[in-house]
Amino acid sequence: MAERHKCNGERAVLHEIKEIAHKNFKREICGFLGFCEDQKKYILQPEKNISPEPSSYFLINPLNYLLFKEKYKMVAIFHSHIKGDETESEFDVKMADNCCQPFLIYSLNSKKINIYTPKTIEADVNKLERIKAAL
Repeated sequence: MAERHKCNGERAVLHEIKEIAHKNFKREICGFLGFCEDQKKYILQPEKNISPEPSSYFLINPLNYLLFKEKYKMVAIFHSHIKGDETESEFDVKMADNCCQPFLIYSLNSKKINIYTPKTIEADVNKLERIKAAL
């Protein structure tokens, strides 16, 4: 598990995701975006991409997901696309719908962010809307 980043504000957290993606441009980055109520800060926790095809897909250890959700308010699961644009793939839609979490997708090619929000959502909707407004 990578180091957690504490960010003040929505723009800071979006900037940090872009920075991490550009430093790891050969494989999709992935991780969790949450909010710590005690510290009033966003928490960005990059995770190791354990996919057998990390240049095309991402896979996160499910235990890390459960541990993060237990400690912080989940806002979104983030990952990058190193090929194509920021549009959610069929795989992204299926995975986001299954875990009821929004997917924040950053494209290294277009340098844009897209947020796919499933119909059923467990994430902190207010914080998610603030992130969307900062795009």
